[in-house]
Amino acid sequence: MKTLALVIGNNDYPGRGKLENAVNDANAIFNVFSRLGYEVLYKENCVVTDYDELLEQFENGMASVDASIFYFAGHGFEFQGENYLTSIESPLENPTVRLCERTCIRLSEITDIIKRSSTKVNIIIIDACRGSFDRGVSSTFASVTAPEGTIIAFSTSPGEGAKDSGFDGHSLYTGALLQYLGREFLSVEELFKKTRKTVHNLSSGTQTSWEHTSLVGDFYFNTGQLVHSVTIPYEESVVKDRLFSPDQSDIEQIILKLKSCDWNEQNPAMVKLRGTQVQNMTENQKFLLGRNILQSSSHAFESQSFMKDLASNLRAYNSGGKNDVLNGILFEMYFDNNGDFRQGKFKKHHLDEVFSLRKLPEYEASFNFIKEALSEYRESLFYIPEKDDHTIDVDVLANAHLASESNEAYETIESIIVDGKDITEGIKNMRGFRTSSEALKQIITEYLTAPESLVNINSNVAIQKFKFHYDGLDF
Repeated sequence: MKTLALVIGNNDYPGRGKLENAVNDANAIFNVFSRLGYEVLYKENCVVTDYDELLEQFENGMASVDASIFYFAGHGFEFQGENYLTSIESPLENPTVRLCERTCIRLSEITDIIKRSSTKVNIIIIDACRGSFDRGVSSTFASVTAPEGTIIAFSTSPGEGAKDSGFDGHSLYTGALLQYLGREFLSVEELFKKTRKTVHNLSSGTQTSWEHTSLVGDFYFNTGQLVHSVTIPYEESVVKDRLFSPDQSDIEQIILKLKSCDWNEQNPAMVKLRGTQVQNMTENQKFLLGRNILQSSSHAFESQSFMKDLASNLRAYNSGGKNDVLNGILFEMYFDNNGDFRQGKFKKHHLDEVFSLRKLPEYEASFNFIKEALSEYRESLFYIPEKDDHTIDVDVLANAHLASESNEAYETIESIIVDGKDITEGIKNMRGFRTSSEALKQIITEYLTAPESLVNINSNVAIQKFKFHYDGLDF
């Protein structure tokens, strides 16, 4: 469904009306909508003349799309029965009808544009009411009726205020909304329902978002088209490399064979690569080559040989201060063939060889690349590779025992905690029959996808030979 979005965020109001996070909110929404492939009109800190131009562009653009989205973050209020979305020139403390009409967008202007359009689905998202005002201004909204085919979502219910913070650089509402916008095949109604629950829970019940809807059809923000990031400097066909369709060039035929998952194809391809001219390769080809060298190195010995001397083998691909092959290797570790984050199912073979490059100046740009690519998944990771190291502290709670028959000492592990997260079950599932202290650190390191040298285990008893509580293993 072809979609046009207008996204506005205003921080720079005068005096005590200044906000901290509205522009952050709008920018984050803009980035997600861009990654979803929407056409996006974006403006921050709007003055009156900006609104005239933006609404004109929005209405004209709706003639050629199936769906529209209007998103506003900033101050909004009800005054004498009309709902206003302010510009940074709006009178927040001493409004008159004439000043509001001249300096604000009326919410009814947006609904009137929708009524005149032929779009099938229209979504209005208002993250406003972020402060209280004086002299007859209500910092909530008057009741509003959604035109047919439209859902209007407000960050707060009538009589409540909306928080300008509360979600790590975002308002509570937009921060919650961003958690769900990229989720595949989540209907718009279900998305706002989940957002409402999160806002209510994280505000301890003091803020409840609400919606008014007259939608007659379904709308899904993400039907599988979400790309990882519009800032990744590679074509969609190599970010989502399931879309790769090779031409007859030597390098693309090599890549095709590396993708085959057949080491009888992969090994000769790697041999042929050694005689292929690097200067004839495009950035996209080198990126895709890196991805497939890593994935083929799980079985093909020629790819394994390349990875074992990675620092030297990559130098031929250095160009313009970056290395697209290493970018591809790092991307393949964390993202699948649809460009989606692997959610813990990372490709960990040759982890040490890859991470050992993080402090080499010639490869610094690649680690900056993957750091940016992983930034929005930071909460799902224990470690992001970069040149500046930090110790990962692991707290292991265990009890010391003596086996009843052999009198042999052993320890039962009760819990393993990292950054407040209990990873005990994950470690237990990976352990197999390994029981030594060295094995424990190796397993934890693999689970964390981190260099072993950065992992520090704090245990209340010395771990020599361990088992897990209730795992039934006899020594």
